[in-house]
Amino acid sequence: MDFNENKLINQTYENDWLIEETYRQSDFHQCHFNNITTQDIVFENCYFYQTVFNQCDLSNIKFDNCMFRQVQFNNCKLLGSDFSESNFDQVIFNNCLCHFANFSFMRNKETLFNQCDLSQAIFQDTTMNKTKYEECRMIQTSFLHAPLKNIDLSTCLIEAIEATPQDVSGAIIDEMQASTFIHLLNIKIKEAL
Repeated sequence: MDFNENKLINQTYENDWLIEETYRQSDFHQCHFNNITTQDIVFENCYFYQTVFNQCDLSNIKFDNCMFRQVQFNNCKLLGSDFSESNFDQVIFNNCLCHFANFSFMRNKETLFNQCDLSQAIFQDTTMNKTKYEECRMIQTSFLHAPLKNIDLSTCLIEAIEATPQDVSGAIIDEMQASTFIHLLNIKIKEAL
């Protein structure tokens, strides 16, 4: 597959492999990626607009400083994927496996993570404007300098997240999740006699 053209419009890519390539400054408009597997792939300064990724294995892919607008990732494997310094605007992750994914230095606008496994993912120095998490799994997920104020985590399974008290201040959680966050506040609970 040759993505080095300046602009790719209304293209569909199916049942293929991408191996050891770097794509720079390519625009993908209204493209569909179906059942694509990647290995050692880098997208640098690329723009994805109204693009859909369905059942792709994008593990360890690097999206370096990319722009995603009205993009969907559906049932994708994103193990160790790197979205550092990317911009997300109206992006949806549906039922994606995002273990060890790196969302550092990202700027989010209206991003939805729905039924995703974000275990050991990293959100560092990330702008979380209008980010939503619905029924996600967050085991040892890091939110460092990624304020969760007004972010609703109440439907998520959360265990041993890494964050500062400032990062979790104002997050919306349910009462059962409170014990998960108590260690971040350096509070000790004394058992009643």
